[in-house]
Amino acid sequence: MKQIERTMPRLSTIAVDSEAPVPAQWSAAWVQRRLVEAYMVERRMPRTRRPTTNSWPAMQTEWEDLVGRAEEARHEVLDSWELLRCGVSAEEVSKMDAAQDWLSLLKAYPEERMCLARWAAAIAYGVNLSQMLMERGWARTSFYRKVTAGSYIIALELERQGEPVS
Repeated sequence: MKQIERTMPRLSTIAVDSEAPVPAQWSAAWVQRRLVEAYMVERRMPRTRRPTTNSWPAMQTEWEDLVGRAEEARHEVLDSWELLRCGVSAEEVSKMDAAQDWLSLLKAYPEERMCLARWAAAIAYGVNLSQMLMERGWARTSFYRKVTAGSYIIALELERQGEPVS
């Protein structure tokens, strides 16, 4: 079966193609991809928990503290340590911050900014876009037009600033 090449990939499939080469210049599709990747990194970052029962800080547990504990208590602490290992590198966090900062380039276009951010977050977090649009009463065509317009504005501004494509 022959696959049809498109100049602009479907918005919901941008993040799927992980083998896409870095383009020579900024494009709306590449901006969208980088924003989705940024929200995917954000999703993998650990969440901080607030104490619900008291205001005392949590005690630091070290390996020596685990030696004398019962088997299930030891595994409980080790499992909590696994949650702290989020697998997010410093480079990924830097790229995430840079991509999310691009949204500030849309200060003069608040609707495009909001739609692009919501779209990228929804793709990364696996939110049903159709349901989100229906709950908010947003027209699908207007929403996608603003997503595309916002990503084009960012791409043009990054190109104008001479920002290297990454």
